[in-house]
Amino acid sequence: MTHPESSYDVVIIGAGHNGLICANYLQRAGLSVCVFESRLEAGGGLCTEETTIPGHLHNLASVFHDAVEIMPAMKDLELSRWGMEYVRPEVQLGLALREGRPFLQYDSVEATCRALERRSHADANAWREMAEGYDEYFRTLIMPALYAPPPKPSEQALALEETEQGRGFLRMLRATPLDVVTNSFVDEATRAAILFQLLVPRGVVYDSAGLGMMVPLVVTGIEQSHLAKGGSHHLAHALWRALLSAKGKLRGTLRVVEIVVDTGRAVGVVLETGERVKANKAVISAIDIEQTFLELIAEKHLPAAFRKSVATHKPDEFSLFGLHLALREPPRYRGAAHEPDLDRACKVGIGFESVADLHECFAEVRLGRLPERPRMFACCPTLFDHTQAPAGRHTAFCWAIAPYHLKDGGADAWDKRGASFAERCLEAWREVAPNMGGDNILALRTLTPRDIPRKFANMREGGVFGGRMSQDQLDAFRPLPELSDYRTPVKGLYLAGASQHPGGGILGACGAIAAEAVAEDLRIHPWWS
Repeated sequence: MTHPESSYDVVIIGAGHNGLICANYLQRAGLSVCVFESRLEAGGGLCTEETTIPGHLHNLASVFHDAVEIMPAMKDLELSRWGMEYVRPEVQLGLALREGRPFLQYDSVEATCRALERRSHADANAWREMAEGYDEYFRTLIMPALYAPPPKPSEQALALEETEQGRGFLRMLRATPLDVVTNSFVDEATRAAILFQLLVPRGVVYDSAGLGMMVPLVVTGIEQSHLAKGGSHHLAHALWRALLSAKGKLRGTLRVVEIVVDTGRAVGVVLETGERVKANKAVISAIDIEQTFLELIAEKHLPAAFRKSVATHKPDEFSLFGLHLALREPPRYRGAAHEPDLDRACKVGIGFESVADLHECFAEVRLGRLPERPRMFACCPTLFDHTQAPAGRHTAFCWAIAPYHLKDGGADAWDKRGASFAERCLEAWREVAPNMGGDNILALRTLTPRDIPRKFANMREGGVFGGRMSQDQLDAFRPLPELSDYRTPVKGLYLAGASQHPGGGILGACGAIAAEAVAEDLRIHPWWS
């Protein structure tokens, strides 16, 4: 069967938020753009489904949108015009401890310090000092750098060593997050609260060498957790409405099976239907680099050394076990007797009470063992957005830190062990919130680490961050040194996925920087800058 060949200036593979942002920028720059998505719904991890009971909405992958107040696409594409609304909970975080006063973090430094005073006067002072010392520095230098191509390591060091704050930041670039919190704070819960927040949505593990500079990001509160009203898929809907309004194209349930290369240049794609789509100026891959180079491009078009380098790209160090619940009432935490605001915290940490908990958790994960005591992120979105469940009902979820490959049975062993681990998670939840059981739970659905790549092919080995956040895969080395400028060995082929700098999460940076690279090469004015 023959298919008519369609033609566009730019073809984009993958309709996650980065692919859609890139498409919007380039379509508005005067190029004709078409985005191809293998799933029924655009958005990638921006996935909201009635997965338990009709009317109860569950965000299966992306929930905490921490960068929406700084993400340029929000204003550039006028996403509020296309129905995008967010709510920012006042109580950003709570640690639900098994005994004693819980830790609380608010959407202002002063409110957080007042809560800290009830735990540790020394830590309240240290928190305020770090926040005041680095707030302007992060706002004016570090956060804007997220939306620009990564600098060369030598350029970064030269710029930082010019100021006292920069030298302090440079020192943290030599330390682990654990080093920084240990040197700065005395209370174990304070230390655990900071290290816990680096895991999701940042993908940074507590003992990662050279990532100590992430600690002031948490303390300053520059990135605040926001929840998308109506569910995370509303961001995807706003992005594709914006694209369609600009006359761009989005075609779903069509898997790209080949990137066509002719004399060293990407000239189009082939769909699983056999249809060939011509790309006159560029092909942009907004999916992972493994699929892009090891599956979609014929081996003969790439140097063997480059393919080997791609194959050594390290996946995320940990995955997430998801448990999604339809509830009669929201979780009621024991710790609210000491701090009533715990019951209205956006993110609640369970099982993260001290540095020792992180040591134990990752010792098990790195050995491929199911954690005996789950360490979890919990959230009840309907406390802040009543549209995600029927009146008087609620939805909640927990994510437990977990390995993808289990020591006994590998990744497929999750199919047999998922149900028992879900009960273990519920037991840990009930330990700090006794109402999380019995007839309060109307229905539940699990999403194991093995289920994640089955549902989202881009999330290799159950990793949601696009590759390990380690020094050898960050900044000018992300995902590989030869790919860090968003260009590839194949002319006309660009990258826009979470594998690129600055990484995963709802930042929108990878799509924006990719659009910048295409515009520069085509000598098109980047209207958005």
